[in-house]
Amino acid sequence: MEHSAIRYSVKEWGALSPGLFEKSAWQIWLQNNKKWPAKCAPPASDLIPSMIRRRMSSLSKLAVQMSLVLCQNKAIDYIIFASRHGELTRTTKLLDDIMQGEDASPIAFSQAVHNTASGLFTMISQRAIPVCSLASGHDSLPCALIEASAYLADNIYDKVLIVDFDEPLPVFYQGYETQDYLGYAVGLIIESGDQYQLSWEKNKLDCRLELPIALEFLSLLLTKQKRLTIESDNKSWHWNKK
Repeated sequence: MEHSAIRYSVKEWGALSPGLFEKSAWQIWLQNNKKWPAKCAPPASDLIPSMIRRRMSSLSKLAVQMSLVLCQNKAIDYIIFASRHGELTRTTKLLDDIMQGEDASPIAFSQAVHNTASGLFTMISQRAIPVCSLASGHDSLPCALIEASAYLADNIYDKVLIVDFDEPLPVFYQGYETQDYLGYAVGLIIESGDQYQLSWEKNKLDCRLELPIALEFLSLLLTKQKRLTIESDNKSWHWNKK
């Protein structure tokens, strides 16, 4: 039995990953059973000032570049950065340095927190926009959509930018990883509307997602597909598109 549902409309979207910059490239990715191209150059990060860019992790570059691309010349009222693991790669490197008796880099330390991308975005964009950093495991994207819908319920004329981003686990944690993907950032500008309905219910399944939910969700954006169900750790997520 469905526990609840939210409705929203997608005004604009984008996605970045090594070798996949344009929507046409993502179309090919989808047609090729969601396999990354043989040549996977990193996406451009030209909207990030070089002095800041050279100190950023590859994951933060993806998230911040995606947010800056979608925010160009647009009025955005609220931003949600969602990530399952966040800056775990950088955090693991810091811990390894400490274990080896080395001093932790102050810059690396300051950018090893979960809200790194959101902080860097506000610095670079110079926009006084409320920003939220969210982590809900495998369910980070749908939970970000629920957070955005709660905001829109009180601000029906506003627009919310969601950026869901992640990268594979560091080598030390690879034994716990069940997914095979490259670092990515998926951005959605959403507003009040009924283009999409997302409902959910509890399940008791032991699920192993092949890809992060944000990447699976691209099939609704790239095709005429109307329905999508994703079974997560203890939730069944159901999307319907008009």
